[in-house]
Amino acid sequence: MASAPALAEAPSLKGEGEIVFPTLGGSWEDALKRAFFEPFTAETGIEVVIVPEDHAKLMASTKAGQPYADLTSLSGGMLEAWVRDGILGEIDYKYFDPEVIENIPEVWRRDHGVGRVVYSMVMAWNTDAYKTAPANWAEFFDQSKFSGPRGFAACDKIVDGADLEIALMADGVPFDEIYPIDMDRAFAKLESLKKDVSKWWTSGSQQAQGLVAGEFDATTAYNGRIYRAIKDGAPVNFTWNQSVQMYDYMVVMKDSPNYDNVMKFMAFFSRPDRQAEYARIQTGGPTNAKTFEYVDAELAKWLPGNPEHKDKVLVQDYSWWAQADEQGRTNWERAVERCTKLLSN
Repeated sequence: MASAPALAEAPSLKGEGEIVFPTLGGSWEDALKRAFFEPFTAETGIEVVIVPEDHAKLMASTKAGQPYADLTSLSGGMLEAWVRDGILGEIDYKYFDPEVIENIPEVWRRDHGVGRVVYSMVMAWNTDAYKTAPANWAEFFDQSKFSGPRGFAACDKIVDGADLEIALMADGVPFDEIYPIDMDRAFAKLESLKKDVSKWWTSGSQQAQGLVAGEFDATTAYNGRIYRAIKDGAPVNFTWNQSVQMYDYMVVMKDSPNYDNVMKFMAFFSRPDRQAEYARIQTGGPTNAKTFEYVDAELAKWLPGNPEHKDKVLVQDYSWWAQADEQGRTNWERAVERCTKLLSN
């Protein structure tokens, strides 16, 4: 562990009562407990009650005026839609240490959301299958240079999986010309890969598992999933080159009965010492820039958002994905429709 600088004087987060937090379980929930929930309760006296995550149920219950959870985590691409639906409360930054606020970039310091974690979609491969690995997405698509089955995100994960951004990079489009996405060009390139995809994955757990089991030799994958497999001794690796950086927000539900406690929790999880602990457990990239002062150099090189990776990374443009046409369909919805049609043929 790196020598941690002292935190500046912060507002007291002491309280009572609870917050109700939905999770999907597994390693993610375990990391949240260890890095955030348990130390938050120990410091503040506020309990964290865990319930199963169900975004559809949360939206419906909030619209009915009785949200079944107080807060949740949303991908950057979902935030604007939830804001438009009028189901989110505003963030009150008076609970936050001013130094914490200064170190959270504006993109993660929104009226209705606070940046939770940074993650990346990377190119990963089985090291037994490839002694010399593909260096970029063009080589990932090129069976003449790197033969073997591929893993790729299914249509409902088209944004989280960065399918179209990856297809355009494979077709030679530079970072600064990816957006606005040329869907015709992207889907034409994706169609050229279709025959080589043995698994259209729908969850992060399928990525490393598929590589280890020989279901595919190379795949698109979340950096954290492959990092943990590497640490477990699996014959896998990944590259930051042409990776796509993504991020989540933490949001509070409108009419949350535990609003003040939620604000205290958001102030707590935004601290660099807590984000550093989460990074050690889950290799989630921090949204507080000061976090890198709290982790050692060996861990930092595995974290999304590390300034050393900057020139190799495409930051996903959620504002483009949220844009709607004259019929009210977002680019996200249009892309899912085209993808589903492509894969059904």
